[in-house]
Amino acid sequence: MSEIRKLRKLGTYLFAFWLFFSGADTTISQDWKQHLDVDKAGWSSSELKTAKDYAASINSSAVMIVDHGNVVAAWGNIEHPYKAASMRKSIYDGTIGAVNFEKPFDMETSLEKLNIDDLDPLSQEEKQATFEQLMMARSGIYHPAAYETESNAERRPERHSAKPGEKWYYNNWDFNVVTAAFQKLSGREIEDAFAEDLAAPLGMEDFDPGHIFKWFEPRISRHSAVTFRISARDLSRFGKLYLQKGRWNGKQILSPDWIKRSTSFLTTFPEGHYGGEGNGYGRMWWVYPARPGSEYPYETYHRVAARGTGGQLMVLFPELDLLIVHRGDTDQGNGVSGGDLFKLLNMIVKARKTAPTKDALLGPLRSEPLSDKKPLPLRDDYSAISEDEIDRLEGSFMFSDKQGI
Repeated sequence: MSEIRKLRKLGTYLFAFWLFFSGADTTISQDWKQHLDVDKAGWSSSELKTAKDYAASINSSAVMIVDHGNVVAAWGNIEHPYKAASMRKSIYDGTIGAVNFEKPFDMETSLEKLNIDDLDPLSQEEKQATFEQLMMARSGIYHPAAYETESNAERRPERHSAKPGEKWYYNNWDFNVVTAAFQKLSGREIEDAFAEDLAAPLGMEDFDPGHIFKWFEPRISRHSAVTFRISARDLSRFGKLYLQKGRWNGKQILSPDWIKRSTSFLTTFPEGHYGGEGNGYGRMWWVYPARPGSEYPYETYHRVAARGTGGQLMVLFPELDLLIVHRGDTDQGNGVSGGDLFKLLNMIVKARKTAPTKDALLGPLRSEPLSDKKPLPLRDDYSAISEDEIDRLEGSFMFSDKQGI
């Protein structure tokens, strides 16, 4: 069993509980290997150089390209844990899937059975929404949510305008309540499950429990948003797990069936909605069909993506066994626009000519700088406190009319 220590960090909007692990049963992770000669690995070095220069020009903070499990290119601060933003949702999927693989629970369990409610009580119909419908963003529950942007709040459908499972809406309420429902189904907090069931066995070298926070808005909702920081190289390990059908170093961590369902077209968008006809959503993953006739190389392949504001992106190309991770430094306001990111992705995919050969020479991971800009150092001034101190501090602390801890 892991050694347990309770941590609590007080800060604006944040209140986190941590389970540190030591001595846990983990799988020793492989170190990254990088191609020594990208031309012999099936890529154009000159076209990659052009892509790298463009990434620098648009203020990209980190990029990793992994083909058949090995690194083709690594640019920028690949070790820095930038904000994941909405990529947190895809991380939820992997965490829930890992726990469900070891100890299955019923994905069709309703909110009523889980005794989940909110400040504005759920109606009897809303309580029939299931755990999986939350993951699919199809609960039909249109309530205010913590960590919700103004634009999302403005787009929120009218309450009771859809029954559970009937319509898709990119709903922070669903994604926040997923973590509460997961705790009731599994008996574990999602941050602890991520640390033990994904970060440890995958060998995430930059992970620290302090990189996960709970964002509360207690006058908006009972349910917090569990937010993540994660580095490009740790995120690449997560994506590699999906491309390997859930298997890592000989151990099955995720079920292939889980991955297949989560990355399937459970919702398909109509023309003009979320990027065009045929794009869709699975369980907390964006999915895109191959468009062989497209003028854009990036679009000619089927893709699965985790996305977040400011240029946070991990895109998987299952048929190519390829993944691309891109990070923007939103801590310093250096986000990357969708248009610039799309252009960069096309340049990268165009640089791939063939799959790497089995005899391609490999060496250790090495990252080339994109600029002289350094990420802001993360605060590490939190510490373990006693149970008595926790009891003394317990309560509500408001920072504004709607945000607090």
